Amino acid sequence: MDALTPNQLDVLQELINIGVGHAANTLNQMSGQHVSLHAPEVTVVPIEKMLSGEFIDADQQVMAIKLSFSGNFSGMASLMFPPESANKLITIILGEEPVAEDMDMMRMGVLQEVGNIVLNGVMGSIGNLLMEHIDYLPPDYYETSFADLLTSEDQKENMLLLAKTNFFLEERLIQGDILVIFRLQTFDSLLTALGRMMAEQGMSPNG
Repeated sequence: MDALTPNQLDVLQELINIGVGHAANTLNQMSGQHVSLHAPEVTVVPIEKMLSGEFIDADQQVMAIKLSFSGNFSGMASLMFPPESANKLITIILGEEPVAEDMDMMRMGVLQEVGNIVLNGVMGSIGNLLMEHIDYLPPDYYETSFADLLTSEDQKENMLLLAKTNFFLEERLIQGDILVIFRLQTFDSLLTALGRMMAEQGMSPNG
């Protein structure tokens, strides 16, 4: 699979940022706080290249929300946080430190809600602007390594989109990653939809 051209990657990154912008508005309402989300860095590579350690530590432990999707685009989207970032996010949203006996359930509940909002924002942006319908399954919560998350569903032949994401809550930075895995046979559909959108806007796919 050839890499995306710079212009295709720019358009895809803009779609991601539109999606996280919508998600930030929803999180503002949910938390009652000002939330700003940015995805300044987007990478699209085969999964086995991502697992090589060139882009991210494959052994890194993460707290992740995973959302499976299907349609003309099918695969899996995930929002992942290192444990310290996840715990900081939970404390800010709840307005207090959860007591120990409630930590696991509250952590899972908050992260599932945040993950569902962010991932639906991102995938909704991709689907709406490319005029493609996407169906979703309910989100699942995982505490695992980045590598195990990638290889949990025989994903090695698929294409992976990784968006390094910055959350700003109460002017505090929380870093996470948005991960979207496209099944290889549907990645061509994404490229075709991108090409159609760019042509309608008079943009060259190359560059």
